[in-house]
Amino acid sequence: LDETVPGKGTRLTDHKDKWINILGRLKPGVSAAQAERATQPLWHALRAEELKALGTRSRRFTDDFVTNSRMRVVPGASGFSYDREQYEKPLIAVMSMALLVLLMATVNVASLLLVRSAGRVREFSLRYALGAGTTRITRQLLLEGLLLGAAGGALGMLLAPAAIRTLVHQLTGDQAYGAFSPVIDLRLLGFNFAVALAVSLFFSLAPTLQLRRPDLTLTLREQGGTGTAGLLNLRRAVVCLQIGLSVLLLVGAGLFVRTMQKLRTVDVGFRTEHLVMFGINPKLAGYRGAAVPRLHQQVIETLAALPEITAVGANDNEELACCSNSGNVTVAGHTDPPDTDVVIEEPFVNPTYFQTMQVPLLAGRAFSEDDTSDHPHVAIVNETFAKHFCGSVRNCLNRRAAKGGGNKLPLDIEIVGVVRDARNDGIRDAVLPTFYCPLKQNPHPGQLYLYARAALAPEQALAAVRRAVYQLDPSLAPVALRTMDTQIEDDLSNERMVTLLAIAFGVLATLLAGVGIYGVLAYSTAQRTREIGIRIALGSSRKAVALMVLADVFTLAAIGILVAVPVAFALSSLLRSQLYGISPADPVSLAAAVLLVGAVALVAALLPTRRAASVDPMQALRAE
Repeated sequence: LDETVPGKGTRLTDHKDKWINILGRLKPGVSAAQAERATQPLWHALRAEELKALGTRSRRFTDDFVTNSRMRVVPGASGFSYDREQYEKPLIAVMSMALLVLLMATVNVASLLLVRSAGRVREFSLRYALGAGTTRITRQLLLEGLLLGAAGGALGMLLAPAAIRTLVHQLTGDQAYGAFSPVIDLRLLGFNFAVALAVSLFFSLAPTLQLRRPDLTLTLREQGGTGTAGLLNLRRAVVCLQIGLSVLLLVGAGLFVRTMQKLRTVDVGFRTEHLVMFGINPKLAGYRGAAVPRLHQQVIETLAALPEITAVGANDNEELACCSNSGNVTVAGHTDPPDTDVVIEEPFVNPTYFQTMQVPLLAGRAFSEDDTSDHPHVAIVNETFAKHFCGSVRNCLNRRAAKGGGNKLPLDIEIVGVVRDARNDGIRDAVLPTFYCPLKQNPHPGQLYLYARAALAPEQALAAVRRAVYQLDPSLAPVALRTMDTQIEDDLSNERMVTLLAIAFGVLATLLAGVGIYGVLAYSTAQRTREIGIRIALGSSRKAVALMVLADVFTLAAIGILVAVPVAFALSSLLRSQLYGISPADPVSLAAAVLLVGAVALVAALLPTRRAASVDPMQALRAE
């Protein structure tokens, strides 16, 4: 294993290391369920043997580790992915939003086609009068729907590649795509194109219900449309639905935006400004044995000598990358309850690490260059560790400890200092008890992460660091050379993905609602032209007419919002696990969604309101 993954030679013998994936092929005729049942006895026997190596454990741990555990046999077609669980819930939320937008677009197409058909009643009545049958009219509507769907689908297919590339770039920046692919799946394109065709074809037939058996004498004589009150009420209901869906999507987008804001203001425990980081793996460059720690020291000294750098820290664990070296620690005078499993972070750091990261020392001393493997082993812990194991910061100084738990271990490590809490795993993750040890006392030195505090702009420091490492050894390529701010953005890529997509869907839904509001108001205003002309002729002011139309749109908006608000509260609770620092019933997100929908409704109503207020009563009455 050490030859395949340098620096990981103990992973097959360390009983506390969990990482291995097993891939197998089923015999012909054997199902996954059969294989799973057949492997359970072997699995429990292996777990029982492994339990012996872990030391004495409580009854509850034994039940969980052996009795209640099982080996699952799952299809391997989708491969191994450690990102699947991370992105599963966010993608479900995003796909739900996408389905709501699809529903809104479908409803909008139906509404607009009905509005359009209302203006064509006289046209189709004339066709009926000239001898056209229902079948011919239906074929015409189907052909129009087919052309509409094909045009919309083709436009979407043309825009999709550029939109996907832009989205993936926003999510990943200049880094490798990783879990995101900018390549369009042809199956997805085919599905979306089919949906566009199906929607347009289906709803292109809806006007046939409105145009079936028209009163030719009445419709050919009238100048206006002949839409019924029932159809108008249906369109009003559709607009209320669109407004309600818009509120739902905007509330979701607001929750994700607020979560992103909270995460970006989280105190990580150290200063991230002007901090440059990168990793090196000496064994990949051919270093072995004692040459590895010597190289570590050379790299640290080389970087510290650069004029662009003020301080250099080193850690064998990458900060804020959602990965950590964790284990158990035994502390003199402290015993956890039997069923308690406290996870401890166990990084190895150099003496200037805390100074570089600007993590303050609260008690005791920092590491020194004399803390080597030939000297007594020491450790520095964080506040969380001190409070859990010692009760207070001061009580932790000079305590004896050992790495590991469950067995009687020699307490050969002295706690010499306590530092302020700092987040090591991820922005979202809680601060874990941390047991820092000197880098020179690492029994298995290997991959190392360097943190350099830049004196000037980080971009200049990045170039200087790259040159210095290359001059030291051209084969020692710095891995993931970046600023800490970039690292934090990468750590928040999941949240950024959901936030960007939620905003896009929310804005799109609001625009669709605006188009729907405009269509309904334009249609209803046209239907009420004679009524408005009579009102003006009888002395009603144009301002009163405008207020009448605006009152109509705000009534629709109020109904949609009042229905959507309790639904939004209920559904937002499903997003609780994706939120951070805010409640699912966040009043700011709700208020912003309602105000935005109200503003869009007002803008959509302006043009129909202006038309209604400018009706010439003489022309309206002459049409009568």
